[in-house]
Amino acid sequence: MILRRATEILQSDDNIQVLYQNEPVWLENIDSRTETVYVKSLNNDKRMVVPIIELTEIENIGRH
Repeated sequence: MILRRATEILQSDDNIQVLYQNEPVWLENIDSRTETVYVKSLNNDKRMVVPIIELTEIENIGRH
């Protein structure tokens, strides 16, 4: 993922699915200086700081 898209997802009212290492995460905050993002795992509530480039957006099939 790129910084611009991560920022769009964070600011969106939509529920956009994002994965970090095949684990669903919630974006909480972005550090644009280091291009990292603070995320919370949706599986176990663990909080992490990860490189934005390692995030993957899941396409919603029903979305137009």
